[in-house]
Amino acid sequence: MTPLRAFLSWLVLVAVAFLNGAARQLAYPPALGDFAARQVSAGVGAVLFGIAIWLLLRLWPPASARQAWATGAFWAVLTVLFELAFARGSGQPWDGVLEQYALWRGSLWPLLVLWVLAAPPALSALQRSGIAVGPALAWAVAAWLACGLTFAAGRAALGVNAAIAIHLVAAPLIGAAATRLLWRHPRHPGIAATALTLAGAAALLDAIVVAPFLERSYEMFSSAAGTWIPLALILLASAATAARLARRSPDAVHAPPGPHPHAPGRP
Repeated sequence: MTPLRAFLSWLVLVAVAFLNGAARQLAYPPALGDFAARQVSAGVGAVLFGIAIWLLLRLWPPASARQAWATGAFWAVLTVLFELAFARGSGQPWDGVLEQYALWRGSLWPLLVLWVLAAPPALSALQRSGIAVGPALAWAVAAWLACGLTFAAGRAALGVNAAIAIHLVAAPLIGAAATRLLWRHPRHPGIAATALTLAGAAALLDAIVVAPFLERSYEMFSSAAGTWIPLALILLASAATAARLARRSPDAVHAPPGPHPHAPGRP
């Protein structure tokens, strides 16, 4: 990726950031409050940045890991400078600007900047690996939807307590089923990555979709039985299922070495 292309790519990220900010102002429930809305916006922004960076790297792949890190560093520096200039230009005091970087007070903005830095090398390496990222994410979202619909149906029919109990039983079964289906793909991510993808996607989607827009509260994250135990059960069931499947077909545990035939840079 040339410096010009890196700069043009960063402008795309700026456009994505403005769209994300506009959505926070217009679409987020007022009951969330400004702080929670900013937290959700950071999570949504990380997902949107990840999608945009993935597509940009497909269009203009870095020639090496070193160039990918250089691109990420370039984007991160431009992002910080732009944010500082924009905040000061709009009359925001320095205390307010620095507050955005107070990770110890709960601000997620520094993590978003770190994601902009690390995303190019991480995602370009993932693209070169040949792992079936699309199917892995698709089955993760499908499993999350299945868990959510199970809980919603149980709550509507039997109440919250019964829905939690049903969800505790259904979550690992759904995680195991999604793992089996994903494992049919010859370029599945492997044991650990499959389990982390299924559980991590569910946690992220709960945080940026279910809590702010459906529940309109983050109270669900204070419930071990309602949130954390089901996530842990998905993780463990997926890992156990993948390990069992790997023993049956040990040659398919890892994706084939080298770039996939359709990876960037290949004819």
